[in-house]
Amino acid sequence: MIRLLRIVTTAALAGSFLTSGFAQPAASNAATAPIKVGAAVSDTGKFAIEGLSTKRGYEMWVDQVNARGGIDVAGTKRKVEVIYYDDQSEPETTVKLIQRLISQDKVDFLLGPYSSGLTIAASSIAAKYKKIMFAGAAAGNSVFDHRNEYVFSPLSLTTAYTPSGLDALKAKGVKSIAVMHTDDAPMTDIRNATVKYAESIGLKVVSIQTVPTDAADLTGAMRQIQAARPDAFVEAGSTLIGMLATRTMRDIGWTPTYVLMIQAPTEVVFVKQLGAATAQDIMAPTQWVPNDKLKDAYFGTAQDYFNAFVKKYGSSPSYLPAGASAAGLSLQLAIEKAGSIDTDKVRQALLGLKMDTFYGPIAYTGPGDPSGLMGANVHRPMLTVQLDASGNQVVVAPLAVAQAPIRPMKPWNAR
Repeated sequence: MIRLLRIVTTAALAGSFLTSGFAQPAASNAATAPIKVGAAVSDTGKFAIEGLSTKRGYEMWVDQVNARGGIDVAGTKRKVEVIYYDDQSEPETTVKLIQRLISQDKVDFLLGPYSSGLTIAASSIAAKYKKIMFAGAAAGNSVFDHRNEYVFSPLSLTTAYTPSGLDALKAKGVKSIAVMHTDDAPMTDIRNATVKYAESIGLKVVSIQTVPTDAADLTGAMRQIQAARPDAFVEAGSTLIGMLATRTMRDIGWTPTYVLMIQAPTEVVFVKQLGAATAQDIMAPTQWVPNDKLKDAYFGTAQDYFNAFVKKYGSSPSYLPAGASAAGLSLQLAIEKAGSIDTDKVRQALLGLKMDTFYGPIAYTGPGDPSGLMGANVHRPMLTVQLDASGNQVVVAPLAVAQAPIRPMKPWNAR
């Protein structure tokens, strides 16, 4: 059963329809009506944790927009109405919901799901109907190399996820790595990019293991990696897979010298469920940290965004909400620049958009870009963090901006 949550973020909608008992003229309604945005995001299934983070990021953006009276469209403020569907972490469901949002709900724009795999499925429908879709939680190169003219994302690409961490590990004397990844699009992209970069800097890849995205037992794959005796272990999967991999390492008594996980350690639930002692010393690439040097006129500084998120939801944000909010902010600024919600005008405004934000610099690639990608934010750098004894994220790479040196993993029996 498809789950639907419709959130109308405009205030006092009744006043938009009735004044002194009489209906407003249709033209007036059209000019001031809310801008309708549709989003298919995982509320259930294997991406439920990341889906919640993504949805909260979209909600943070909507709060910011509507608190200002709405998006300025050629001098008229129009608030934002968002329709959310639960894609159940399944591409087939995602496709049906995107079609429904466009055909039945008549949305003006789309905000994408978590994961590159679901985003690729959604973006094909968006392109068919010529609807702009923001991939607010998808970073796979494969999202953008299909030359889809209607998909955009402020995130750094998957090819940028592991280089800073691998460089720092090599500086610590690491000579070999092993990689375990799930078999979905973004994590396969990360596997390929990690292996290529590791070999380019002289690191030997001693084992590569592929596991299902919904794997319930990783013992076999982990034991094969353990037998290869890598200096560092790289895991690329969802938060659930990252937690399972950590428990499996502990259960089989294997403590790699260094562990780099792509997603899990950046989510609060990772430390909450495993405990700070178990999570300690695990590393992860991150799209964003709450640095006061990152700022804009809408969310303020990155620290302001962090504080506002904590106030609203009672927990610290990972980089996923920040990226989702940055996607919404991009749409907002493009509409204001275009002075219209016309798809072609907004799309052209996006291609010419260059801005510094609380999330970092954003500039979208267009036709003829040397990267060969469309709608990507290709020049945005990535950081690597490591969890300390309290579960806090400490920047350890690139070395030029590191807050502390990388620490080797403590043996499980010493925690």
